[in-house]
Amino acid sequence: MLIGRGSKMKEGGNWLSDHCSLSLSSAALVLLIFLAAPMLCSAAVKESKDAGAAKLTVVAPPDGAFVTEQTVFLSGFISGVKADSIKISGSGIKVANAVVPIKDGTFGSFITFQEGKNQFTVSAAGLTKQIKVYFTPKKALKKGQKAPDGYKYFYVHSKPSALDCKECHSFRRGKFDFGRISPARSTCTTGECHSKMGKDAAHVHGPVGAGICISCHNPHGSFEPMQMERTGQELCLVCHEAKRKEFDQAVVHPPVEDGCVDCHDPHQSPMRFQLRGDGKQVSSLCFNCHEQEIFTKKHQHGPVATGDCIACHFPHASANSKLLIAPLEKGQLCYECHENVKEQMGRKVIHEPVAENCGNCHDPHSSETQFQLVAPSEKLCESCHREVSPDVYEAIDKAVFKHEPVAKGRCVDCHVPHGSEVASLLKGKGIQLCGTCHEELADEIAHSKNLHGPVKTGACAECHNVHGSAFSRLLVRYFPEDFYNEYKPEEYDLCFGCHNKDVAKTRNTDKLTNFRDKDYNLHFFHVNMKKGRSCIACHSPHASNQAKHIRYEVPFGRWSYPVEFTPDKNGGGCLVGCHAPKKYDRNKAVGKPSR
Repeated sequence: MLIGRGSKMKEGGNWLSDHCSLSLSSAALVLLIFLAAPMLCSAAVKESKDAGAAKLTVVAPPDGAFVTEQTVFLSGFISGVKADSIKISGSGIKVANAVVPIKDGTFGSFITFQEGKNQFTVSAAGLTKQIKVYFTPKKALKKGQKAPDGYKYFYVHSKPSALDCKECHSFRRGKFDFGRISPARSTCTTGECHSKMGKDAAHVHGPVGAGICISCHNPHGSFEPMQMERTGQELCLVCHEAKRKEFDQAVVHPPVEDGCVDCHDPHQSPMRFQLRGDGKQVSSLCFNCHEQEIFTKKHQHGPVATGDCIACHFPHASANSKLLIAPLEKGQLCYECHENVKEQMGRKVIHEPVAENCGNCHDPHSSETQFQLVAPSEKLCESCHREVSPDVYEAIDKAVFKHEPVAKGRCVDCHVPHGSEVASLLKGKGIQLCGTCHEELADEIAHSKNLHGPVKTGACAECHNVHGSAFSRLLVRYFPEDFYNEYKPEEYDLCFGCHNKDVAKTRNTDKLTNFRDKDYNLHFFHVNMKKGRSCIACHSPHASNQAKHIRYEVPFGRWSYPVEFTPDKNGGGCLVGCHAPKKYDRNKAVGKPSR
């Protein structure tokens, strides 16, 4: 960059770039910072500090420079000795003036090189500097061509203009302080080359807005592309010093390691922080590198749907994997938003995959399945539980009678996927859970005083296999579906799993049952015959307001006969629609056995 305040940029100069530095929100802050910021190359600053010794310093072009511009502006200064002029000599070069006047210790002149090697001498007051420069026209460069041995690429602004040291450097008490620069405005954005820079975007980098191009670009030239003052992060961290500590973490975003401009436009952008996006969503920046397909499936995580990637990820660096704002383990990241799930994790029974990492079941970005599940729910549960719960899947696979929620893969109809107060992650215990679907049964139980033992303890699975069964009504053992059945003990395998299997086997007994007239076994009378009644002809399997779970009515085809059972000290009586009122007494027979 060879532009100064009051000088004229020649046409074709194009030293600004879209690949330079990180954003600053306030131009005023830039002004303050650059009052104390170094600008010149380190050799010039070092020699300026050593003012007591006589020294001749050539700032640009430096010795060993490889340039692609034929004409550059030679600049430098002399210290520790008085001199009126310098002499520039050498073969093949052309200079505007072979003898250049020295003003306030500084000098400058245009110098034109021949193609290939150039060597020239700058001398004054007995001091001499020899400079070698290699010139190759830009149009003659081959792609990827390296600088010749002994030379290094030196980037200068095309079509240079003369420089005035006082524009950028402090001049006090008759001498320059080359260790400091003034925040001088340049003409770069007011000329013909970069006239729109910083003027037609919603968000402009502070130095650009203030017109202080020299905060990032060296007007003399630089060994860094685009005449940058420094490389990569180091350029941006001169101002954004607070970010240095942020970057010093276990996981650093690769673009941050390479330099900031992959994500930030150094000049201007439609997005805040000069992000290289479309101005609407942060994700428009992220999709420049990350595959968009994984974020655009049918069911999207809320932050993904709104393009807010930084809801979960730090953009620069993090102590956590994948730049996450909190660790994945034990749901710490997800609990930042999903407080309801965090509450579930305080319950007695926790789903093991959830305790490890929510990502075991949920895709954090998007999925073809509701709730961003990594697979349809039935397949997801099976992927673990076929191995850890083989008995469950054996029942499911062999089931003749299927439980509808299981058959349709709706495991969460009965189970809480995260945490529960009930074993097996059930949503409730016994009828509290089952009654959510079996509402009539729930009402019957709720309005009954006498509950069947398993119902009372909430152990529905004592009688029912909830995942699937070979027997009707999902029963764990066989029980006849018909009202009348020829008596066989195995016909009542379900009931005899708990109750005495001999209760209806013997005609006369004084021990097997209290349902007897003297010693005549009334269970035998009702059940043990070719047209015997099943247990549920008289007993409700779940609950009743009558003693011994005697049901309110007996179903018979399309009819239902009422049952009224009245127990007393030694027996009881039965008033039922299928026969005349009957009584029995365990001490003294009331009736006469009919068989």
